[in-house]
Amino acid sequence: MDFHQVRQTIQREHTLAPNEWKGAVLFLCNEEHVFFIKRSEMMPTHGGQLAFIGGHRQEQETNPWVVAQREYQEETGLAPLTIDFLGYLPAVMTARLQPIVPVMGKLLMTSEEFLHSATSNGEWVDCLAYPWTELAVESSWEFGWRHGHGLGPVLFHTLRQGSFIPKTQDFHTHLLWGATAAMVWDFLRLYYGHSQR
Repeated sequence: MDFHQVRQTIQREHTLAPNEWKGAVLFLCNEEHVFFIKRSEMMPTHGGQLAFIGGHRQEQETNPWVVAQREYQEETGLAPLTIDFLGYLPAVMTARLQPIVPVMGKLLMTSEEFLHSATSNGEWVDCLAYPWTELAVESSWEFGWRHGHGLGPVLFHTLRQGSFIPKTQDFHTHLLWGATAAMVWDFLRLYYGHSQR
């Protein structure tokens, strides 16, 4: 991943009004991998799903980057100085109609160091380092139609057994879908669209 191009591709300033976003997630990556957590089955929302680190903003938080850093520290036990701000992606509406801002952050350590050092606060049971090269294969993405609060596409991407590095010994196949998949797809569309200009 070319982070010089990433910085030219995505928005660097936060422009949303407080009523236009409810929380933020950290789209955490380095040159080789994107990092997903597998949420605990015991979580009241999105149990067992792949997701990014993140959560709802607190009343005094006016910037999604601040929310993302706090959630990163709470959910991994690591200091925010181990990540570098890259920029913002368009807000994504969750299944519960909550507008969430994806904040891209570059991990300032190796994938192996991160997987070894990150400790769960109970919200997740595994962390996966997944290669950019796998995400960028357009034919590996599928979509279906969701009939919920309106008709809309739902993106799917399968993390095949052996294609990722888990923190635990869980090498089972995983499915990336919903808001998290939409955030990744938004970034890939912007990044590769920008590179073809």
